Amino acid sequence: MPNWNLSNEATLAVGLTATALVLLLILWLIRRSTNPKVCRRKVTALLKRYAGIRQFKVLADLNLEYEGKKAHFDQVLIGFYGISFITCLSESVAYYGQEQDEKWSRVDGSKKEYFPNPLIAGEKGIDTVRQIFSKNQVYNIQMEHLVVFAGARKKTEVYVKASAPVLKRKELQQLLGRVKYQKDNSVDVDQLAALLEKY
Repeated sequence: MPNWNLSNEATLAVGLTATALVLLLILWLIRRSTNPKVCRRKVTALLKRYAGIRQFKVLADLNLEYEGKKAHFDQVLIGFYGISFITCLSESVAYYGQEQDEKWSRVDGSKKEYFPNPLIAGEKGIDTVRQIFSKNQVYNIQMEHLVVFAGARKKTEVYVKASAPVLKRKELQQLLGRVKYQKDNSVDVDQLAALLEKY
């Protein structure tokens, strides 16, 4: 019968290997997380990487209030081309809706919830931004609203019909590669960022 007594070195090696495997498993689980906050941070990180080398600015969780009107955007990308206001839907569920619907729905298993159409809310928010810019004599800024589905790739299903930009996180990266975002429209990035943060 073999002797199963392990030496101290062998015990240490087995222990370190087991610890390394547990750490790798934890890192993998964190990376694959479907936590909405993590998914939203991934979109912010993608935008910051994009903005960093181009001298653009990214604002996160921007809340605006002007003359009784309120607007919220999860992320704002300010560049020489103009401004992209982003609403991030970060739950890993199935989304249903159409561009003109008052409400969209999200379905997680047998649980169905309705929420306000983010396209309509985004356009109202951009109207508020236009009023702020007009008051401060800032004109001719190209603005767009994007709805990004940022949930876990394999667990997020999108059944939304819209002509406006409604895209998944990976598609956002592809969208930012278009020539439109490289164009210089003489936008003062720092001025606009300071103005939006003021409200």
